[in-house]
Amino acid sequence: MRISKSSDGIARVWLGVILLLALGLRLGWGASRPASDVYLAALPDQVEYLSIARNLLIGRGLSFIDPRFQERVYAFRTPGYPMFVAACGGNVRAVRLAQGVLDTGTALAVFVLAILLMPGARKKGAVGAAGLVAFNPFLIYFSGLLLSETLFTAMLAWGMVLLISGNAGPDRPPRAFIWLAGGILLALAVLVRPSAAPLPIILAIAAAFANHTRGVAYQPPWPLPVASTLLVVVLLVLTPWALRNYRIFHELIWTDTNAGFTLYDGYNPDATGASDQRFIRYLPQLRLMGEAQRSEYLTLRARSYIQRHPRRVLDLAAAKAGRTWSPVPLSEQFGKLMYRWIAGLYSVPFDLLVLWAIWRGNLRKPAKTFLLTPAIYLTVVHALTIGSLRYRLPAEPPMAVLAACILNRKEPRWKRAKRAAMTSLDDE
Repeated sequence: MRISKSSDGIARVWLGVILLLALGLRLGWGASRPASDVYLAALPDQVEYLSIARNLLIGRGLSFIDPRFQERVYAFRTPGYPMFVAACGGNVRAVRLAQGVLDTGTALAVFVLAILLMPGARKKGAVGAAGLVAFNPFLIYFSGLLLSETLFTAMLAWGMVLLISGNAGPDRPPRAFIWLAGGILLALAVLVRPSAAPLPIILAIAAAFANHTRGVAYQPPWPLPVASTLLVVVLLVLTPWALRNYRIFHELIWTDTNAGFTLYDGYNPDATGASDQRFIRYLPQLRLMGEAQRSEYLTLRARSYIQRHPRRVLDLAAAKAGRTWSPVPLSEQFGKLMYRWIAGLYSVPFDLLVLWAIWRGNLRKPAKTFLLTPAIYLTVVHALTIGSLRYRLPAEPPMAVLAACILNRKEPRWKRAKRAAMTSLDDE
């Protein structure tokens, strides 16, 4: 018993050190970044989110002026991340501070998720998983940007923790409230990243398999089927936003009016798999349309291109998947030699650990599938739209649990016998 308590204490100390270092790295990085409009304009998405948040704070609602059309748009972005920025007072440095704390919390979530999923003496693997997240250079970098990745990643990680905690396991009864809280959190994450709309349903199903013990009757955490329940939860979360959009556009828009731009960005004669919306210059007719009509028009053009160029679609899908899982940044803006070295030194070993863990890791296959579900889902979604390294980031914390499970190898038989003997002596 003493050995177990000592091991737990050491694990807590290491976890505390890792979390403090993670927080320091993120706060230091965020504080070192300029907060000027010129700096933010290097990534226009940042300016849009900040504009929406500040307009909300001064009573103009969730809207901003789209400089490409000199028109106020109302549903170009879903409200989740702008409301988070508004909750930080629309202050750039306050947002970075909050995101540093959130991203550190993601490392803690991964530790808890590893404890829940890893069999046996699992503290070493759980601390390793937290460390992989704490020192992930991509997560650190994006915590200093006004983009939705950090918030969505945190919500995804904690949602997965709650789904597993609430599901029945081999040694615990189902806890419906915790499970439902996880489903609600994942549904709210759809308002941060609308392309994730089906993901809560898929994760709920995967969690049920991850917690199911062979030969033991499965106890559902909720009286209704998990998929049906999460479908209802997602619809309930999206309904207020859709009704608000109906009042403005007289049609139901469940997510955003950016969807058409994103789809045509991925499927047009000049598409490469990367995001490049210069096509707007060559479509002057867009200026004559309203916000919703532009999205619909571009969606129709993209679908037409898909139908006429099926082989090209397959080539683009491969290129997008490759961009999403590239170990180093590919864009000119973030492709500096230093960034590439830092990214490669982390990504290549991390990916190899994940592959090794898939093959030899000490986790049940349903648990591995659950941890890989976000990666599989995001790969498919972005192979069908736009590929970028930033879009895979939410999948990396769950993958860290998988990578770290190789540290959780079974003890040799003689060590287990020694542990049992020491426990017996302590009990006497």
